[in-house]
Amino acid sequence: MYTIVILAALLVVLVGWFLTRPIKGGEAAAEEGLALAYSRDELLKQIRELDQDRKEGRLDETVATEERKRLEYELAQAVQRLDQRAADGTTAGTLQLRHRPLGVVAITTLLVVLAGGVDYWQNRPALVTFAHLNAQGQVEGLHGLPPMVLSMVNKLKRHLKYHPDDTNGWIELARANIVLGNMDGARKAYGKAYRLAPDNLNVLTNYAWLLYAANPAQTTGLVDQLYHKLYLRDPHQQDALWFLGLAAFHKGHLKKTLRYWTQLQNELPPGSKARAGVESAISKIRARLFGPTAPASSGTASPVPHA
Repeated sequence: MYTIVILAALLVVLVGWFLTRPIKGGEAAAEEGLALAYSRDELLKQIRELDQDRKEGRLDETVATEERKRLEYELAQAVQRLDQRAADGTTAGTLQLRHRPLGVVAITTLLVVLAGGVDYWQNRPALVTFAHLNAQGQVEGLHGLPPMVLSMVNKLKRHLKYHPDDTNGWIELARANIVLGNMDGARKAYGKAYRLAPDNLNVLTNYAWLLYAANPAQTTGLVDQLYHKLYLRDPHQQDALWFLGLAAFHKGHLKKTLRYWTQLQNELPPGSKARAGVESAISKIRARLFGPTAPASSGTASPVPHA
């Protein structure tokens, strides 16, 4: 079955190459990455607010459940796109469709028919069970989720039971759990991958973010270690710069916060919402350090000390 998955992945890559080509322009790519990160954080905020409203009885339970599923689906999409950018090792953002409509239809149809037919006959019991439970509303997760995702997760778990040192297997399981909305499972899978590959930039980025997203008020312990390590690997990593500045702020180290966030300000595109927000935070820090008459930031960051 893994051979089929690999072949299907290769076909998807070929179709993706056929459909798209990168558009040059570092600024446009940076804007897209920033927009994705902003969207991710906003969705997390909305989910937390929704859970609070449901806890306090301000929302109908059915409405709250459906809204949370929608927000989780949008969050999973944003995370997947950010993850893909990190995995590719590029900041190129937007993609332009090639004008190949007939070829696209033919390749897509063939791929769907072959993959669907093989997967159905090899996984018929699991698919039938899923369909039955889904019809009864007994399956938690996203509406319209392809049942083969659950089948893939089960196969990955069986594989990893006998091959616990497969780093890529744990990474794939983590990604699948994010799609399913199982953030706890994703954190555990990335934790396994991190123990096997502690210097993997993709693992560091996603594991640190998942830990932070689970408890944004927690800025010490493992999440702090991960972001420090990520910063050492990539001093321009925006999530790391924001977190390390926040962690320093919680410890009362305002000068260190100012240095991290000034460096972050320089990484963000001029005129963007995120940069405006960081500039506002910097102004407040400078006011606390130097008083209300503190000079405006010059936009040039001092070297950030390694904590």
